[in-house]
Amino acid sequence: MPKAKLNDISLYYEIYGKGYPLLLIGGLGSDCSSWLGIVKGLSPHFRTIVLDNRGCGRSGIGRGKCTVSKMAKDAVRLLDFLKIEKANVLGHSMGGYIAQELAINYSNRVNKLILESTAPVSSGKNNTLFKDIYNQLKKEGHSEGWFRRWAELLFSPKLLAGKSFVDMFVENSLKYPYLQKAEGLKKQIEAIRLFDARRKINVIKAKTLIIEGKSDILITAKEAVVLARNIKGSAFKLLGGAAHCIHIENPRLFTDAVLKFLGRN
Repeated sequence: MPKAKLNDISLYYEIYGKGYPLLLIGGLGSDCSSWLGIVKGLSPHFRTIVLDNRGCGRSGIGRGKCTVSKMAKDAVRLLDFLKIEKANVLGHSMGGYIAQELAINYSNRVNKLILESTAPVSSGKNNTLFKDIYNQLKKEGHSEGWFRRWAELLFSPKLLAGKSFVDMFVENSLKYPYLQKAEGLKKQIEAIRLFDARRKINVIKAKTLIIEGKSDILITAKEAVVLARNIKGSAFKLLGGAAHCIHIENPRLFTDAVLKFLGRN
């Protein structure tokens, strides 16, 4: 298993394809596996790097408090470990917070920036929701009900109407061997609660694409558009028929948008 030993943790990563590097950073509780649906479409064009953020998957939890800036530093150290000076960066949800932090504080390491289903700050509504989800995990463990609750938050009503999709999502989740531990979830939730880039995003210089699902109830289009208004020259793309996890719900639509932005379509 490929791991980079970085200060207080070992960071798990996978690489697909060759070419200019493209770093994919997942959201709350998500690890490398969350990107599998789009890796096939991206890897013929880019050296596609996926990682497990600290606190989930096969990466360590680390000592002390987990913050978005600390996870951004992990990503930079992974690039250093792989001897990559600069990369395109794609971040989803919490991974979008990490990607913003990279573009703000490590601008020389980011070529083009793609922000999926994310915002410059986490809403109070979501902070309360995630705390309740953590409490449910502590009480029930990785139960069927816990995963069904996640499905209702992540996917569009149209997809949720198909019972077979939800059943498959729950079944695959329950048998996944690298489920996030409660401690890791708690630390990532705290990192999300403390993140606020609203006064800093205007310094982002990387060419940026913001992608949002029209049916997203976790991070709404109204929240995401704040990024477009404050990142000079950025493009905003609102995709119908998708909610929070666009790259899972409609991988072809999402991949086409990414490749077009990166000049490969």
